[in-house]
Amino acid sequence: MKNIILEDDLLMDYNFLMICNNFIVSILKKADIKQWSSERLDIKSKDQKKFDSKQYDIFYWQAHGYATTINKSLYKHIIFSLISDYNIYVSDAIECARKGHFSTAFTLLRKPFKDDLFLIELFYTSGYRQVSKFIKSKIDNYTIEGFTKEQKMKVMRKVCKKINFFTAKHLWDLIYNPKSKEGLEKIWNKTMHIITTRPAYKTEDGNLNMVFSNTDVVDEHIIYFYKVVSSVQLYFITLILHILRDEKLITIAEYEDYLVTLFFAFSCTISCDQKLSDEQIAGLVLHCPKCSNPIKVTRDDLVRNHINQEFCYICNKCNMKHNINIRC
Repeated sequence: MKNIILEDDLLMDYNFLMICNNFIVSILKKADIKQWSSERLDIKSKDQKKFDSKQYDIFYWQAHGYATTINKSLYKHIIFSLISDYNIYVSDAIECARKGHFSTAFTLLRKPFKDDLFLIELFYTSGYRQVSKFIKSKIDNYTIEGFTKEQKMKVMRKVCKKINFFTAKHLWDLIYNPKSKEGLEKIWNKTMHIITTRPAYKTEDGNLNMVFSNTDVVDEHIIYFYKVVSSVQLYFITLILHILRDEKLITIAEYEDYLVTLFFAFSCTISCDQKLSDEQIAGLVLHCPKCSNPIKVTRDDLVRNHINQEFCYICNKCNMKHNINIRC
């Protein structure tokens, strides 16, 4: 089977996904080095002696006047753990797609896009207050199947409104709706099962799901894989950046720089016949890492990058050329 990555447009998409992967990994590394999940626990004088006792753990302090501090720490720990799990599966899926193994690639996306992502969205909408509910509830209440469509839509509407990205309907159709023509649910069922019988994705008579696929079918699915994963990764990192900003783990200036740089890189993957609006391009203002000069991106910059398969920009003040390499 041919190496799909050699296709020009797909190479741009693949490189963008590598930028996303590197950024997520850098977030996780910094969270570990900077101990972002930690919270200072100011022990009251009456509890000082108890603090040294081995019989007391975080759940003791949670139940004896320190719940807010403990829950804030657990909230961040849960978020970073889910980010890590999400990224492991997505990065493996990307590598499978690079080899042309589209069936395995799509199957690997199911857990991060449905389970990890929704739980991050759920915790984000309530913040650290969700931790107490999570600990006190039966774990059955937190299975993805345990939430109704209305409950999922409510969470997604809140997230989309807060981060100003996508719509709940778009997310629902993309991830959950088995009847959606371009949705992932239909593909997941076909890649996970040899034979499917539901009307929305019923296996054709005399056929087997994804087994007898010809080169055209493989190419079509690989192209779709890169487009959909690029979009979801952009949404995912935008969500994570909002969490980091809200938790004051990054500054507002850092948040804005990361977001603009990420959207600039994504914009470079868009072909000339899928033009961005003038308003969208006007929002792409980068800053030179050397002299801090603000750089307004033009449509020509995006077209040039797309043609040259690059993610770079030139400072019009110090004339330095910079390649996109986002690190938190």
